Amino acid sequence: MDRFYTNLLILTASCACILAAADMSGYTHIGLPGWIALLFFFLLTVIMVNMTIRAEAKSNSRFVTGTMGTKGLRMLLCILFIVVYLVTTPKRDVYFIIYYFILYLFFTMFEIVHLIYKLRADKKDEQDSKTN
Repeated sequence: MDRFYTNLLILTASCACILAAADMSGYTHIGLPGWIALLFFFLLTVIMVNMTIRAEAKSNSRFVTGTMGTKGLRMLLCILFIVVYLVTTPKRDVYFIIYYFILYLFFTMFEIVHLIYKLRADKKDEQDSKTN
């Protein structure tokens, strides 16, 4: 699990550097909403992965249900974030919307890759224990 947090921090720091460079260069003016979105995705990923791992510890059927449930919940929360942004912001920035969906893609792919890696490691451990 430590490797997950390290990789998550690297992903978040990389996205933060890209956002800072884009804002400093004057190419975009995403500003505060971009930083809030980055923090939102970071926290959302931590919460969703922890929920999925807890479901996996209980049983395999709960793991599948938990994984699908967290993916659906993630999508709903992300849509809610965009709705709140559109309602509260008088000037809508197309660059922010594009940035937001790129973040959604990166963090969702990161979460899925981490879960697949964890499942492979768990399956390998199970097979090793059965052969001994």
